[in-house]
Amino acid sequence: MQADYKSVFLLFFPVQSLRMEVIVLGTVIPITEEKNWRSGYRYAVYEHKLVTSDGLAYSRSFIVIKNKYGVIVRFTRLHNFTGAYDGKVFRPIASDAKARMHYICRMLNYILVSHYGIYRIDHVFSVTKDMLASFFMDYAMEKKPDGTYRGSQSIERCVYAVALFFHKLIYKYGSNVLLKKEDLYVEKQVYTRKGKVIKKRVPDFQIRGVPEDRGIFRDLPTKVFQILINLAMRYAPDIAFAIGLQAFAGLRPGEVCNVRQEGSPKGSGIMLTFIDGRLIKAEIDLAHEFAMRSDGIVCGKIKKERKQCVYPPFLEAFQTLYEYHQGYLKIHPFETDFCPMFINKKGMAMTYGDYYQRFRELVDRRLRPVLLEHPDPECRIYGQMLCENRLGPHALRHWFSVQLALRGEDVAQLQFWRGDRHPESAFRYLQDKGDLVRELARSNEMLASLL
Repeated sequence: MQADYKSVFLLFFPVQSLRMEVIVLGTVIPITEEKNWRSGYRYAVYEHKLVTSDGLAYSRSFIVIKNKYGVIVRFTRLHNFTGAYDGKVFRPIASDAKARMHYICRMLNYILVSHYGIYRIDHVFSVTKDMLASFFMDYAMEKKPDGTYRGSQSIERCVYAVALFFHKLIYKYGSNVLLKKEDLYVEKQVYTRKGKVIKKRVPDFQIRGVPEDRGIFRDLPTKVFQILINLAMRYAPDIAFAIGLQAFAGLRPGEVCNVRQEGSPKGSGIMLTFIDGRLIKAEIDLAHEFAMRSDGIVCGKIKKERKQCVYPPFLEAFQTLYEYHQGYLKIHPFETDFCPMFINKKGMAMTYGDYYQRFRELVDRRLRPVLLEHPDPECRIYGQMLCENRLGPHALRHWFSVQLALRGEDVAQLQFWRGDRHPESAFRYLQDKGDLVRELARSNEMLASLL
């Protein structure tokens, strides 16, 4: 049974009165207001952080309407149409469709606010397929703040999120929505891994974009990495082990900040297995995101909840850094109710921002000067590159991934050791493996000729 239009209207634009007033994105505006009032309101995502009695941290996101001062003037129920875990009885407590909501808000702001002068529609139910295609095209061709264009994965996620949003609206409100299901999706025949032909429903949009230019500076020669580790142990002992977790277990910077100590009341953050005094396995617990500080500040996000093992060839180096860090924690107080692995000067869990800043200081103040004066020509050249480019902690995970590819790991193993949800990144490293090997050979030949 379809909902009546009045209930639909109040769903998105709740009001107390309709007397001589118009409804503006959830706010009652007198008709005497200036004509350009829409520019003062935007759809946005509001995230509310929560913690259970057991210390589990999770968030709930909502699509809201903010005024030009950034103040929330209306909560909507549009988050109910993101399609997260629909049709399933069980839903993980940490599940949140925040990423999809950002795409949906972009679309709403584009059509209902920024381009109102072109489309002249006041309600999301009046959106057409041509409007969506125009939004997708502009999204693909718009430059990011760093001057680069969005990649194919970002564009595809945007199209899928918006298409699913309207699919859920159509399912709920039927003919009240101008778009139809056949406008959004088309069935295509695809082959499974076993060669079986199946029908798959995909969004019926073809979006042109600029080919990706991955110009991020993240290459890290092994000899430079060794120098970085030694400098960290001497000048930045608080993050030396964090660097090791990224380089030897492939953790992301935000995940590093969620690591707990072995004696944590929330459960051991690291499990070590020894045989005859030799470390044979090290496992980092990232299965749940816990509160890490008494002030409630979120330290970082766990992209994929899991228990991540250290890559076996790096266990010996990992153990050295771990024992070094244990000595550091013995002489620096921390919050025993949380037992974070990495702490700031106040003894509270280090946030992603803290870690990033400390890493940048290590690179700028210690690593770069050492490399510029190094007798090795490759190190001096890399030091000059650091004068022109910013090296962030993500370079450590990149170094880890390159080592996996060069050691012959396949796609499945790369995805496992990196803790990826999807194999696309693993495919990219394997595709680049030949280039990595050839570049390594060319570098060795160049250095041999110089020496």
